[in-house]
Amino acid sequence: NFVAVALDAQGNHTYHPVRIFDFNDKNRSGTVQIGANSYQIHSETWFGQIRVEGICNGARFTAQVERGAANKPLVIRVIHNGTQLEVMVLLPHVAKLHALMPFKAPPDMSRYVLSPMPGLLVDVAVVPGQKVQAGERVAVIEAMKMENVLFAAADGVVGKVLAAKGESLTVDQPIVEFA
Repeated sequence: NFVAVALDAQGNHTYHPVRIFDFNDKNRSGTVQIGANSYQIHSETWFGQIRVEGICNGARFTAQVERGAANKPLVIRVIHNGTQLEVMVLLPHVAKLHALMPFKAPPDMSRYVLSPMPGLLVDVAVVPGQKVQAGERVAVIEAMKMENVLFAAADGVVGKVLAAKGESLTVDQPIVEFA
C-alpha cells in the first residue's frame, strides 16, 4: 500500500491511496488501484526510461516520466496528452507526516532573468534604468562551447545587473533584476 501525493504549486496537495497487486516483473504488468478505480497496466518499457509506452485497460498510451530533479529528488513528473503532473509515491505513514508539513511557497522569481545552466557570462546587453521589450536580448551565456542568448520575457525596466561579464554562473543564478 502506498499514497500518491499529487503536488500543487500553491500547496494544495491531494493524497490518493494506491494499491499495486498482481504485479508480474517478467512481463511488466499489474493492476494499480487508485481510490475506487482500477487500472490494468502492461508496460512495454523498462524501468528508468523517460518515454513510457504500454497498455492501460486495453488502450495504448505513451507518457513521459522523469524522476526527481536536484531540488525535488522524490518527485516523479508525468507528462501525458499535454497534462503535466508532479507526484510523490510514499508509504502511508510518511504521507501522513507530509500532510503535516507547512507549505513554503517558492519565491517569486518573475522579476529576474536567471541562468538556465552553469556557464560563463560572456555578455550583458542591458544597463540599469534601460527600458526593454519582451524578446529583447538581455545576456549571453557560454556553456559547453555554445552561446545561449537570454531574452526578456516581458516589457520592463532594468533595475539591477546582478552578474558581471566574465563571471561563472550556476543554474538559476539571477543575472538581471527588473524594477
